[in-house]
Amino acid sequence: MYRHPLILVVDENQQNLELLNSYFKKLKIACIGAKQGVKAIILAQTQQPDLILLDMMVSDLSGSQVINYLKRNPKTAKIPIIAVLPFILVHNQEHLFLTGAEQYITKPYDFSQLNFLIDRYLNLLNSSSSLSG
Repeated sequence: MYRHPLILVVDENQQNLELLNSYFKKLKIACIGAKQGVKAIILAQTQQPDLILLDMMVSDLSGSQVINYLKRNPKTAKIPIIAVLPFILVHNQEHLFLTGAEQYITKPYDFSQLNFLIDRYLNLLNSSSSLSG
């Protein structure tokens, strides 16, 4: 049975969550949102999204703490994470890869870049699931 891809979006800003939810809906991608790192960890464990879009500036935990927890947990370790950071912090991108993020994107969102990254990771997911299934 076919299932639409599921993306977990973690962002404190409700408008960003709504914007991305509406954007992904147009692409026929299911989206769940979390405003805090702790809720993101719980949703990642229970919902098993195909991809996580994580704002590194969430307030309750640092983005690095969220990534570290998800990558150490066997239930969530293989879920790709795209880190989101403000454009002015792009110079910190090397740190993101050390924490375990597969990729990064900047805010404000560049939707052509976001679309490219989403396609890339969802295609990788489809390739690996068709090989194993």
